[in-house]
Amino acid sequence: MNEFREGASIQGQGASKPLQLATCPLILAPLLLFILTGCGAMRNVGEIMTGNTPEKNAKMMEDPSSADQRREGMVYLADHEFGRNPPYTTRHQQIAAKDPDPLVRATAVRSLNISRDKTATKVFIKALSDPSPLVRLEGAKALYRLPDPEAVDKLLALTKSADENKDIRIAAAEALQHYKRLDVGRTLIGLLNTKDFALAWQARRTLKRLTGKDLNYNESAWLDLITGPSKPLG
Repeated sequence: MNEFREGASIQGQGASKPLQLATCPLILAPLLLFILTGCGAMRNVGEIMTGNTPEKNAKMMEDPSSADQRREGMVYLADHEFGRNPPYTTRHQQIAAKDPDPLVRATAVRSLNISRDKTATKVFIKALSDPSPLVRLEGAKALYRLPDPEAVDKLLALTKSADENKDIRIAAAEALQHYKRLDVGRTLIGLLNTKDFALAWQARRTLKRLTGKDLNYNESAWLDLITGPSKPLG
C-alpha cells in the first residue's frame, strides 16, 4: 500500500512532479489555521486578504453619497461579533432614526435586532410609525425578540389596521405574545375569522402562547376563557 511521504510524487499522464510538502507554506498555513481555530478565523483571513476589513466597512457605513454602501457596511458589521456591541450599535441607533433612505433605516433596525441590543427598544417603537413599511416591519420583528411594554399600543394599532401591510400585521400580532392584557386578547380574538388565513393563524398562535390553551378559531370560546374565572390575561 502506498503511503504519503515528503517528496512523494503525484503521477500525471506520462510524467510525475514531486510535491514537497515542507515547501508549501501557502497551502499548509491556512490549513493549520483552520485546524487550530476553525472556519471563523479562516473567514477573517480571507476578508483581510481581499481588503474587506472592519475599517473599510465602518467607512462604508458613513458614506453620505451611497445608501447601498451604508447598508452593506452595516450588514458586514452586524455579521461579526465585535459589530454587535458599542460603538457600532450606538451608531446603528442613530442611523435607524435619522438616515434619509428607508432601506438603510430598515437595515439599521435589523442590525440592532441581530445584535439583541436591549437599549434599542425605543428605536424599535419609533420604527413602528415610520413612513416606510420596510422599517415598520423590521421594528415589529425586533420587538418580538426584544419586548417593551411601551410598544403595546402601537403593536395593537398595527395589528388591527385593515389598511396596513399584511406582513406587518402578522409580525405585530406575533410580538404581542409578551403582553398578558385583555385588550391584547380581544384584538387577537377579533382576527380569528378574518379572511386572511395567515393573519388568523398568527392570532391563534399568539393566543395559545398567552394562555397555554388552544380553542381553535372559536371566538366565543376564547372570549369566555379570557373573561372567565381563570383570568389568564389578568
